[in-house]
Amino acid sequence: MLPDILKEKKIKSILIEQEEYFDATDIKNNHPDLKIDVSQVIVFKKAEFIKAEHVAPLTGFDHMIKHVFKPKK
Repeated sequence: MLPDILKEKKIKSILIEQEEYFDATDIKNNHPDLKIDVSQVIVFKKAEFIKAEHVAPLTGFDHMIKHVFKPKK
């Protein structure tokens, strides 16, 4: 996904070694329409971050699976 789209959604970001990373926790908690590649998440100062290229919109299949396997609370 393009970094500009994530910025429009007001997802928190940070520069680490001249590269822009986005707050993975913010995406998980506040943007249910997006999914992240958890294998690409990095931890920096006790927070999780991910590059924009590893964030994607949910597909129809993702929505179906999400409704079939509802998370336990």
